[in-house]
Amino acid sequence: MEMNMRSISLKKFNSILLCGVLLCAILYFAKKVLVPITFAAFFAMLFVPMCNFLEKKKIHKAITALISVLITLAIGLGIIFLVYQQGKELAEQFPGMQKKSEKMIQQAESYVENKFDIPKEQQEQIVMKEAKKLSESSSGFIQKSFIGFMDFCAATVLTIIFMFLFLYQREKYESFFIMLSRNPSTEQTKKMINNISKVSAQYLRGRVLSIIIFTVCFTTGFLIVGLKGAFFLAFVSALLTIIPYIGSIIGGLFPFAIALVTEDSSGAAVGALAVVLIVQGIDNYFVEPYIIGGQVNVSAFFTILILFIGGLLWGVAGMILFIPMLGVFKIICDSIPDLNPYGYLIGDQKEIKGESKIVKWLKKKFKKAQ
Repeated sequence: MEMNMRSISLKKFNSILLCGVLLCAILYFAKKVLVPITFAAFFAMLFVPMCNFLEKKKIHKAITALISVLITLAIGLGIIFLVYQQGKELAEQFPGMQKKSEKMIQQAESYVENKFDIPKEQQEQIVMKEAKKLSESSSGFIQKSFIGFMDFCAATVLTIIFMFLFLYQREKYESFFIMLSRNPSTEQTKKMINNISKVSAQYLRGRVLSIIIFTVCFTTGFLIVGLKGAFFLAFVSALLTIIPYIGSIIGGLFPFAIALVTEDSSGAAVGALAVVLIVQGIDNYFVEPYIIGGQVNVSAFFTILILFIGGLLWGVAGMILFIPMLGVFKIICDSIPDLNPYGYLIGDQKEIKGESKIVKWLKKKFKKAQ
C-alpha cells in the first residue's frame, strides 16, 4: 500500500514537472504572439467598466471598443511625443556632455595611473582595442536594433487588434470559460472571472497612477535641484519603476548618471539621487499603501521568482506581465478546491485590500454628504 502511494506521488510530481517544462517551452517559443495577446487582454480588462457604462447609454459595442483603442493610442502617442520633445532638448546639450565625459575620462586615467601604475598610453591602447571590437560589431547591433524596432511595431499593431476583438466579443469569451468550467454553479464561475478582471484592472490602474505620481514628484524635485530636461528624466525614471524591484534601482541611477555628464558640479547629481531616494521612500510608505492599495496579493518570494522567470522567458515584457498573470493564477487556484493549496502557497497571507484607504475615505465622506 505504501509503495503504491509512493508510486502515485511520483507520477503526480512527474506530471507537474512535465507540465511546467512544456508551459515554459510554449511561453518562450510563442512569445512573439503571446506577449501582444497578454497585453491586449490586460488593456481590455482595464476598459471593460467604461465599455459597460457606454453600452448602457445605447452606444454600440463596436464603437465603445473603438473608443477604448483610440484612447490607448492617444495616450501612447502623447507619451512618445513628450519624450521626443524633452529628449530633443537634452540632445542639444550633447557637445557639453561630450566635453564633460572627456574630462571625466582624463580624471579616471590619472587615477588609474597613480593608483595602479598603468601608463595612460597603455590605457588608451586597451580602450582603442575595445573600441575596434565594438565598431566591428556595430553593424550587427544596428541590424538587431532595426529588427527589434520592426518587431515592436508588429507587436503594437497586434495588441491594438486583439484589444479591440477582446472588448467587442467579451461576452463570448466569458461564456466560453463558463462552458469550460466543471463547476456546476455558473454564478461562482462568473464571480471568478469578475475577480480576475478586477485584479488585473486594479494592477494596471495602480501602475499607471504610480507612474503619474512618480513623474510629478521627480519633475518637481529635479526642477528644485536645477537639472536640465527635468520632465524627460523624471518620466523615464518613473516609467522604469513599472519593473518591480530592478526598475526602481535603474530609474534612480539614470538621472544621477545624466546629471554627472551634463551639470557643471557634482552637487546636482547628488541632489538628483537625494530626490530619487526621498520620492521612493514616499512611495513605499504612503503611495503604495494609502493611494494605490492592494493589487495581486502574492508573496514576496513568488513575486521575485516570477519576476526572474518572466525576465528569462519574455524579457522586460515578462517582468511586467508575469506578476499580474500570477495574481490571475492565484484567483483560479482559490476558486478550484483541488488547487486551493497552491493558491495558499502563492498568497501573501494578508487580507486582500479591495480598495485603497484614500478611496474608502472619499466614499465614506461622499455618503455622509448625501
